[in-house]
This record gives sequence, C-alpha cells and structure tokens, in this order.
Amino acid sequence: MKIFYKTFLPVIAVCVMLVSCSKKSTPKPTGDISAVSISWTTAAFGGVSGNPLSFSIDKSSATGTVTQVGSQPFGFAVGDKIFTNITANGDGTYSAQGKYTYGTGNTSSGYRKCTMSLQNSNTQLTVFYPAINSSFPDITYVYQQSSNVIVLP
Repeated sequence: MKIFYKTFLPVIAVCVMLVSCSKKSTPKPTGDISAVSISWTTAAFGGVSGNPLSFSIDKSSATGTVTQVGSQPFGFAVGDKIFTNITANGDGTYSAQGKYTYGTGNTSSGYRKCTMSLQNSNTQLTVFYPAINSSFPDITYVYQQSSNVIVLP
C-alpha cells in the first residue's frame, strides 16, 4: 500500500500540472468597430488637391455616411453611404463594402469589398480597394481623423 501511495500521488500531481498548463483559447473580437466610429476626412478626394470629402462612421449601423463633399464630388453627395457592413477582423483590420462611381459624369455606382486599417495612433484611416478588373484597378485612400466636420446643405 505504501508503494501505491508513492507512485499514485506523484502521478496525480503531474496530471494536475498538465491540466493547469493547458492552452486556453483567446476570444476573437466580436465585431466591435468603436475605434473607427468617428469622423474622417481627406483634402484631396479623387486625387484632386483642395477637394475634400468627409464621412462619419456610425457604430450601431456599421455604415459610413458622407457629411461633406468638395467641388468635384465624383458622383458622391452628402448623405451617401460610402461604406456599409463594416466589421472588425481578427487581425486588427476592418472589412467593408465601399461605394465607387463610374461612367460618364460618375452617374453609375456600385459597392466593392475594401479593407480598412488604422495608423498613426488611430488618427489615420487607410482604405484599400482591391482591383475588380482592368477598368477598376486597386486603389488606396488615406483619411485623417476630423473633429470639426461641416455638413453642407
């Protein structure tokens, strides 16, 4: 019986140590888009210097709505949903559907997948649109966090 205890107790101790050292799964983000749910702006929308475009991302609807457009809006207007279905990815980026315009006078529009990421202490939002085809190549926009967004009528 003494040999049983000498063997059994160390085996139990080893089992307890192995169970307590097991790897626990880390929960992935639950789709929280709080970090990007603010106002963003660029001063050169469409590559045109002095042509601003601003939008605000709403956390509850997971959409980005245009709040200001410049003199060359490229088919965008205040109130347009520039981004929809914004979701957090497990790698710190965000996925969304981004509006794009095309055709004569940019009168046609559609949505295509895009990836958002934050830089510079979360004050800069980079949005990357992968190419659809040769007519719609990949494109990247960089927006700055904005606090004073003017809404035009």
